[in-house]
Amino acid sequence: MTSGKLVRGKARALGVVVLVAMALVATVLGAKAQPYPSRSLTILVGYSAGGQADALARIIGKQLGENLKVSVVIENKTGANGMIAAQAAARSEPDGYTILLVTDAMVAIDPHLATSNHFDLSKAMEPVVNVMWSPLLLAAANNVPANSVAELVALGKQKTQNLSFGSPGSSTPHRLAGEMLQKYGGFTMTHIPYKGTSVAVNDLLGGQIPLLFGAPTAVEPLAMAGKIKVLGVTSEKRFPLLPDVPAISETFPEFKVISYTGFMLPKNTPKAVIATLNKEINQILATESMRTWLDKQRMVALGGTPDDFRRQIEVDYQARGELIRALGITAE
Repeated sequence: MTSGKLVRGKARALGVVVLVAMALVATVLGAKAQPYPSRSLTILVGYSAGGQADALARIIGKQLGENLKVSVVIENKTGANGMIAAQAAARSEPDGYTILLVTDAMVAIDPHLATSNHFDLSKAMEPVVNVMWSPLLLAAANNVPANSVAELVALGKQKTQNLSFGSPGSSTPHRLAGEMLQKYGGFTMTHIPYKGTSVAVNDLLGGQIPLLFGAPTAVEPLAMAGKIKVLGVTSEKRFPLLPDVPAISETFPEFKVISYTGFMLPKNTPKAVIATLNKEINQILATESMRTWLDKQRMVALGGTPDDFRRQIEVDYQARGELIRALGITAE
């Protein structure tokens, strides 16, 4: 091959390399230039369809999809107190297209009680927004000879019957409330963990358990129908949406257990994406229709910044860890 042909061959090869490089750059720039979101979003829910967490994810997901003009898919990945969904979300691409619905149990209780499947969600995910908070209700079967927290404590101290309480799982605020009550009251109860509140409520109605801590939506309608009775609410003071229900703190001033739910994204998700979702969800929470729906569910809208949610998680992680250790609560 002559030197001229060699030079021309090298020039053509170099030109091909340059064109390929330019095409790659254009592809990357084009991908970066796409607005968020440009395709469907998925909200992972670690609890079964039809439950309170699932209902919240669906109503917010529907409005979020309408506002952003994309479809929003709700995917239920149940198991391990929501941690199956959490681990799946943490492994997803940090691009904002996989959103995790989280509860306080997942970020502030489970890390202290987890066994071999230890997974600290707050280290693997970024807070987006805290959506709502709600108290729990202490409910009793009608045949339990106690109509108040004080009478229940007296009954427990008499030891005339074995008391037990149901909850939707071991790593839940419901269980924490029961452990706190017996510690403050100076009596003992057996914890019966269920796979969801509805199963526990059925056993309460059927007489298999005498007590349970449950969400207001699961307990209040049955109490109003006279099928069970409510002894107290776990909020710091009487819950404004249930003003006739005494707060357990009226008997034990330090008693307070609330449940909250929010959204998180995988670590290293761009701040602009987090800011977009935070803004959109805050706007949804501010609408009258959303507030009305939350009221019916006995939930209180929160909202705020990602840093607000981060601080809430940090404070609760510390406080609940201290409480779990002080009460000697272990994984079941």
